[in-house]
Amino acid sequence: MEMHMTVAEIAALCGGRLSGDGSAVVTAFYTDSRETEPGKMFVPIRGEKTDAHRFIPQVFAAGAAATFSETLLEDPAGPVVYVQDSRAALQKVAEHYRERFAIPVIGITGSVGKTTTKEMVALAVSAGLRTMKTAGNANSQIGLPMTVLRMAPEDEAAVVEMGVSMPGEMARIARVAKPTIAVMTNIGVSHIEFMKTRENILAEKFQIADYLPAGGAVFVNGDDDLLGALKSTPEKKIVRFGLGENCDWRAVDLDADAYGTRFTCVHDGRKIPVYVPVAGEHNVRNALAALAVADAVGVPEEKAVRAIAQYTPPAMRQQIRAVGGITLIDDTYNASPDSMRAALKILADLKAAGKKYAVLADMLELGDYAEQGHRETGAFAAQCGVDCVVGVGPLAKFIVEGFGPAGIWFATNAQAVAFLKARLHDGDAVLCKGSRSMHTDEIIRALSGA
Repeated sequence: MEMHMTVAEIAALCGGRLSGDGSAVVTAFYTDSRETEPGKMFVPIRGEKTDAHRFIPQVFAAGAAATFSETLLEDPAGPVVYVQDSRAALQKVAEHYRERFAIPVIGITGSVGKTTTKEMVALAVSAGLRTMKTAGNANSQIGLPMTVLRMAPEDEAAVVEMGVSMPGEMARIARVAKPTIAVMTNIGVSHIEFMKTRENILAEKFQIADYLPAGGAVFVNGDDDLLGALKSTPEKKIVRFGLGENCDWRAVDLDADAYGTRFTCVHDGRKIPVYVPVAGEHNVRNALAALAVADAVGVPEEKAVRAIAQYTPPAMRQQIRAVGGITLIDDTYNASPDSMRAALKILADLKAAGKKYAVLADMLELGDYAEQGHRETGAFAAQCGVDCVVGVGPLAKFIVEGFGPAGIWFATNAQAVAFLKARLHDGDAVLCKGSRSMHTDEIIRALSGA
């Protein structure tokens, strides 16, 4: 069953002024005018390039149920809720809608790995409970309330991804989602351009726990220096997962290859054999987080373990596949120094008969840390034993400089593709990674013939 509210209810919840038929029923909200369907209410957002209010006549013509508007409309063709800020109105409606649900709501944040962790946690929890999860990475000031508004009466749990890039954002979305359980994957340097220090990033992200019930659990990566140092209080219980001895949910006896890791999960005196079918120690930590959260909401351990063994990564996130005689690692969704290191470790651990190439593009939103972060990434690639780094983009020049003389730089993806096609041989392995706007997935498609 989907959400069901009248336009009059929506106006009352957000403090807006109703114009038109208040009895019209809304079953979903949307921001992309091309996705108009009956029952949907349009949320026009003013962007840097486009003010979506200009699409209001178009969405009504296509059958929209209603719209918010920040400006007075002349003779609108359907119900309108007039508000000062469409984004804030959407958040206020979602905040009140969330209060209808007395179910576990697991909020997941961190500098990198949120989506992968969300997928793995949702998989484990859904082994015992009907679970709603964030679609894709809809974790923003708009995406998070849209996710909350997808909760249905039959849902028994929800797993919501919560992302921030600017100070003050977590407080707003935490008020909407009101997680009953929080998960924090790591504190890296993503968005440090706006946050300035990792300590500021921690303080911002820890506001995910502002609405936990008394004594509620915050599951944190115990191997992260800042998260591992957090202490429990009467209000919030800190539960650590990771590989270190300080962790309450700990992985030992790791047996890894390029496609996954077998390990023993040690918790509360018990030893649990686990297999996670994706590469990298960071995915071992993700699996531990999933097991810990599943246990907290009462999912039987054996069901959660079986579910994790069936995990498949989302598109463009560390997907490994053979194309002809070449092994491609597609990690092109996004990039930060922390996720670059994780991907380079996977390339390093890959058993390849030939050479290992890392195609690394610019990482954005690093501010004053940009040059250093790129140079350190190149140096790390050299430490990992990568044979050749192919840099793409202006900032990637620093990656190549950090890597050394075996690196090569190109201005465009097309140039990098031409170089690789001329150089690659059977047995070689290629990692592709960069910030989303660098479109390094174009390189993967070109090399795979897609």
